[in-house]
Amino acid sequence: MHKLSEDDAIRRTTRVLRQLYRREQQWLGCRTPEQLARLTQHGQLPLSEQLHYGELAFLLLRLKPCTIIDYADRAQLDDYVAHVISPTLRDLNALGAVAANARNCADSGACYPRPFRLVCRRIDGQLASPEVASWTGAYVVYDDLWPLSADWAKAQLLDPNNTHIAEEELARGLDYPGSIPKSPADMRAIVPVSYLGRMKDESGEWISERWECLTSFIVLQKELPQTALHRIRYQAIKMFDIEMQVNMDTSMIDEFSME
Repeated sequence: MHKLSEDDAIRRTTRVLRQLYRREQQWLGCRTPEQLARLTQHGQLPLSEQLHYGELAFLLLRLKPCTIIDYADRAQLDDYVAHVISPTLRDLNALGAVAANARNCADSGACYPRPFRLVCRRIDGQLASPEVASWTGAYVVYDDLWPLSADWAKAQLLDPNNTHIAEEELARGLDYPGSIPKSPADMRAIVPVSYLGRMKDESGEWISERWECLTSFIVLQKELPQTALHRIRYQAIKMFDIEMQVNMDTSMIDEFSME
């Protein structure tokens, strides 16, 4: 079987990710006002946080073992997966089947191009975590050719006998560098972090009018150094013509925690 060159694999993958972005925008644009209200929890969640092209790009780069596809209104989630995620995975997997291994793939760094086979499966078990009362009905996307990804998703999210997952375990599988607060002191040292992105078209012009959320998480003040290293790794998304910048909200850090 003919293998794609590295440049050709990156170019074609970028094209599919652009199409994913456009599918997401089209799908959101077809929602009724009532559907949008449920997706955004009546305006509490920005529409720019309802996109998943960044999460899939990080998974392709082998930075993130898995990603969870979820909406506040799960009644719309099956339709989103069927019309946006599934056709995108079909297009991506056609590339993964003919991709050659990249020349240099460090264990902790980005690795692309490479062979992959992305799978999207619904979480049907009664699974809960400390921050989410029920993951039932959400979807997980993993790489069936990457043992760390496939084994983690099947054991932690898709095993019907597993009814609880710790936040630390979720952070490992979703590659979040922070942890949830466990004490009053931690509560005074929370830093919400968002990686914001903008994608370019084939001519180098912005597709999006504004910076939009690629992924987000919280860290504690003491975890900011490791978050800086995490950010450097994730800048590899530029490979797909996606510019990234970081937004950190330090307003929640109590002045006494900074002494």
